[in-house]
Amino acid sequence: MDLTIKETYNRPFIFIPKTILWIIKQRDLEKDNDNLIGINSSIILNLTSLVESFNKELMISWIKNHISKSEPEPELEDDEMPNWDMSMSEYLLERLTDELILEIESSEWNKQLNLFIKITNMPINHIIEKETLYGMNQLFKYRNILTHGNKLSLIEWNYDNKTSERLEPNKFEGIFTFLKQQNLVSGKLKDVKSNIFELTFSNEVIDYFIKIINKYLDEVKKSFEMSIEINRTLFELKI
Repeated sequence: MDLTIKETYNRPFIFIPKTILWIIKQRDLEKDNDNLIGINSSIILNLTSLVESFNKELMISWIKNHISKSEPEPELEDDEMPNWDMSMSEYLLERLTDELILEIESSEWNKQLNLFIKITNMPINHIIEKETLYGMNQLFKYRNILTHGNKLSLIEWNYDNKTSERLEPNKFEGIFTFLKQQNLVSGKLKDVKSNIFELTFSNEVIDYFIKIINKYLDEVKKSFEMSIEINRTLFELKI
């Protein structure tokens, strides 16, 4: 009995760029602030899905390409049958490769950065520029606010005529620092917007993230030496 198994698949990064561009066109016609927050929140989720699915396909394509280069099929004479017996080294390579691919398939952003290092044997700062990585980490902090239903609070202190403020939970304090560093907000948060989500999910913030992602895609594709021959869809991906 012959059994043939064929897998055909797609990943979100293939269709998300068009979706995001369509959403932005609708967003630019919207005037209601609550609707704008919701629209920009949905763009954040689409962007992070694009990045994580891109990373998975990138690593798996890179692995398969290197394996195919390192193990060329032996040339056979016209009347010679291939030897299907697998050596122990081939078996181990195949098994380890399958396990690595499974690990990639179940990975998320932070794990994927570690896998980049593991697969390429390069430090992360040789794969992604420092400024780009910083922006990408902020993007995934935004994603975590949304997907885990975290509150984002502005806490103000007034003591001896001195005022200070910070965002809570503390792990999101870096978002305020990030907004200031990128000139997306100046002064104190309380003086800019009354709704903290209106500020942190503004059009300007989302547009910044799109620029950072395009920069990230270029840097990672270059580091992994991605080409049209290896994977055209990955090579041409851009928002």
